[in-house]
Amino acid sequence: MLATGLLFAAQAGAALTDADNACLGCHGQEGLSKTFGKGESLPLRVDGAAFEGSVHAPLGCAACHSEVDLKTHPAAGKSFDSVRAYSVAKAAVCQQCHEDAFKQHEGSVHARRMREGSPLAPTCTGCHGAHAVTPKTAYQTCVGCHSAALAAHRKWLPNAALHHEVVSCAACHAPAALRMVDLRLHDPATKTWAAEKPGEPWFEKLAKSVDADGNGLDARELLDLVKRINPEGTAAPKTFRGRIELRANAEAHRLADKAGAIKACDSCHREGAEPFRNVAVSVTGPDGRPLRHAAQREILGSASAVASLPEFYAIGGTRSPLLDALFVLALLGGAGFPAGHLALRWLVGKVRAQRG
Repeated sequence: MLATGLLFAAQAGAALTDADNACLGCHGQEGLSKTFGKGESLPLRVDGAAFEGSVHAPLGCAACHSEVDLKTHPAAGKSFDSVRAYSVAKAAVCQQCHEDAFKQHEGSVHARRMREGSPLAPTCTGCHGAHAVTPKTAYQTCVGCHSAALAAHRKWLPNAALHHEVVSCAACHAPAALRMVDLRLHDPATKTWAAEKPGEPWFEKLAKSVDADGNGLDARELLDLVKRINPEGTAAPKTFRGRIELRANAEAHRLADKAGAIKACDSCHREGAEPFRNVAVSVTGPDGRPLRHAAQREILGSASAVASLPEFYAIGGTRSPLLDALFVLALLGGAGFPAGHLALRWLVGKVRAQRG
């Protein structure tokens, strides 16, 4: 599928072609719209700057609108009763490149409600937009409709705001999907995820140089990577922040209804939990998608994680045997001091009594 290859090679910010600018000559005009059978109006204006910054810009207008013949455009075309009917029909265009996502979506609660005829069931453009598609986190996408989600989770989920920050919505709401820990580089100076610029790749090259044996970063190599990213004297060192993500992004479309969502705490908060069996470090690529390099899962329980992963800790999921042992020793030492003091007092008292 050529279109699929082009899509994944695409980078936001590509310059528009003459053909695209010709389309925008009309579709960039304010007030341009189309009226459907029931009298509903669909705006046809496309913001040229927003499209140029979208992930679809390198494909151009014709990739999604191949049915348009410029010799006869605007022709009458197929008639639709409503904007909703038009949006549902146009989803077939998205399927040409996003076949995997469609397969996952077919078994989801969204697809079921669409088949039931629910007017609220989201279409592709309902979640992702049309001409200004940019990579967003699942949370940013989901709250567009589920704005009350955080308040609802606070009724039963401890520290709900933190969970919403570090756990992808689909990690719980697509229970059949495989999950992972994505340790993404964060820049405290800009309070954003660290990213590569177009034409300036550096992360994978650096990660490969540190991971000399190619079997995924171990604890020592991760610490080395952190030091190389933050040379001595760095004022605001970048750190890896952990998120629970899906291993395959397309599975984010495989959503169950809320009754089927994962609610058991020990799905994550126990030693050996499924999400912690697959670990990667990443930065954000120029197109917004994460650029990942594999890491060994043992790094999460390493004592050096205190230095290399200071902002990622999941109770039960990131246990360090060494730190556990040190804690027990400290506990025994703390309890041993007063016990020893009392024993010494008892012995001294006994000796004095014998002498008296």
